[in-house]
Amino acid sequence: MMKLISLLLLLLVPAALGQDADKLHPWTDLKGRTLQAKFIKADGDGVTIDWNGKRFDLPLNTLSPESKALAAKLGGGSPFGSSPSSGIHPWTDLKGRTLQARFLKADATSVSINWNGQVFKLPFNSLNEESRKLAIKLRDAAKPKPKPTPSPTTPTVEATNPEGELNLAAEQVWTSSDGNPLKGRFVAATDANVTIATFGGRREVTIPMERLSEKSQALAKKMKVLAEEVAKNQAAFAKERAKMKVPEVTEADLDKEHELTNAEGVAIKALFVDADDEHAIVLLSNNPTRPFELPWKKFSPESQALIEALRRKKEEIIPKNPKIIPARGGRLAYYGNGRFRNYNSVFQSALYDVALHYNGSLVHVWLKSPGSTRNATDGKRATERPIGVHYYATYVDRSDPNPRRHHRRHRKIVAYDISPAPSMERELTTISGTFDNNGTFQYDMDINHRGLSFWGKLKDPSDEEWPTRMSIGIYTPNVAPGAINMSMAEIEPIIGDGALYIDPIEEKRAKLPFITKWDILFKKFSGNAWNPIKSAELMGKPFGSHKVKVTPTSIKGMSFRWGKGYSGVFPFQSVHLGYVSAEGKYRDVIPKNRRLNVFITRVR
Repeated sequence: MMKLISLLLLLLVPAALGQDADKLHPWTDLKGRTLQAKFIKADGDGVTIDWNGKRFDLPLNTLSPESKALAAKLGGGSPFGSSPSSGIHPWTDLKGRTLQARFLKADATSVSINWNGQVFKLPFNSLNEESRKLAIKLRDAAKPKPKPTPSPTTPTVEATNPEGELNLAAEQVWTSSDGNPLKGRFVAATDANVTIATFGGRREVTIPMERLSEKSQALAKKMKVLAEEVAKNQAAFAKERAKMKVPEVTEADLDKEHELTNAEGVAIKALFVDADDEHAIVLLSNNPTRPFELPWKKFSPESQALIEALRRKKEEIIPKNPKIIPARGGRLAYYGNGRFRNYNSVFQSALYDVALHYNGSLVHVWLKSPGSTRNATDGKRATERPIGVHYYATYVDRSDPNPRRHHRRHRKIVAYDISPAPSMERELTTISGTFDNNGTFQYDMDINHRGLSFWGKLKDPSDEEWPTRMSIGIYTPNVAPGAINMSMAEIEPIIGDGALYIDPIEEKRAKLPFITKWDILFKKFSGNAWNPIKSAELMGKPFGSHKVKVTPTSIKGMSFRWGKGYSGVFPFQSVHLGYVSAEGKYRDVIPKNRRLNVFITRVR
């Protein structure tokens, strides 16, 4: 190898002095005109040529792509405008023989050079010390320099002063004996430990007193005394409320907006949600999606009496210790009495009530609308007929040899593995269990003030002959159940401007009036251009003051379609929105990242 390199250097030196000095190359401009000339040099702006003994500089931006590539090759094979490390340098071997060539790159054992468009790799052990150092210097210069990162600084955080004004509801700064800070709200304290709530109350931690700084130990003791004083006052006030004379209220008042006055005489309009010995929880009319916890003392005596009356009425309708029917077979545990009898999980807001039925596959949604006179009817259910959200697990029964007699049937839930206890506070609910074919399922739902989301998965046993398919269906109720005995003149005022709005994948948004017959709508909006869709909205008189938007998180690999409900001639008798996989790999699953969402907002 050493002999080969030495021979290469020996041959290249004279070649460098003139091997291709007289060679002609074609140079073509952007108009296709070509001349034959010798190459002299090239840089980032142009190429220098010798044409008939005269030197000319040709700008690169006037040359054809082929001539630009030729200039790059003859100039060293590197992109124009590269760093100085790509220039011409002398390279000398151990015998003192030198050639001029362009540096390309180097590693730990060799350097690659470009001489007259040809690339050669020279081992370091064939070069003198000066050339080796040059290769290493050019290699290091070509490496991108890392950006300097500022050194992190730890801000100084002072522990909360125990001698200052203290508030049990506020977060305090606690410091450890070695000075590390932690922000959290005081929960409880003993002689040995203090418990604080961190991350906005989502996590409670208990810290030994001996690990706290003296300042934070003093703070814990002060907060404990303050908490005991507050608890004593709350107990005394609870006794006062038990004897309080309150106005008469009805169940309907729980769904109404009330005018409440604070201790300073300022009035607010709010919907009662709940109350305990410490707070009253209300939804303000100008912010109906966020519940506020307000201390009892914030309200005037008259408003305290009204809130207490509403609290008692709610406890009467929805007892604090309601009757619970235990889970059994294909039935979840559920409430045995009260307003939400037969339901497992319940969520209530100013805009809607949502409840999961004990059958585990049906969710009911009741809209609460202010109606035409907001202050008088805000919060009342627009109708006692709810929107239904169904989880479906279906298969095609092919037991009959005649394909025309094949039927789509539903898998039956026979047992639950995860059966959550009945709750009126839970937002995320997961249930799982077994079907009558020994297949398994998991249904997930997230229900809160921001909206509703549904997803899940199935799994058939390995020997299942008829595969199960998962889907989610949404059905609107018949908003004019007596229509069969009514004339159109009587029906129209009930239906009003009620409509289904669809957003097709291909076509523009379309309106499907509830008062138009299905036959007419199916003719007008037929074909794949109108079905499937990206999203759907339900609006108008049957839905009170609400807009109900139904939309998948992603329609990739999924199919979201609209159609006729259970029965009827008109859409007001029921609309069906179906969501299912459009691809085989999602046959038995609706993934969380493709979940079906229902967003309910007020439009007027």
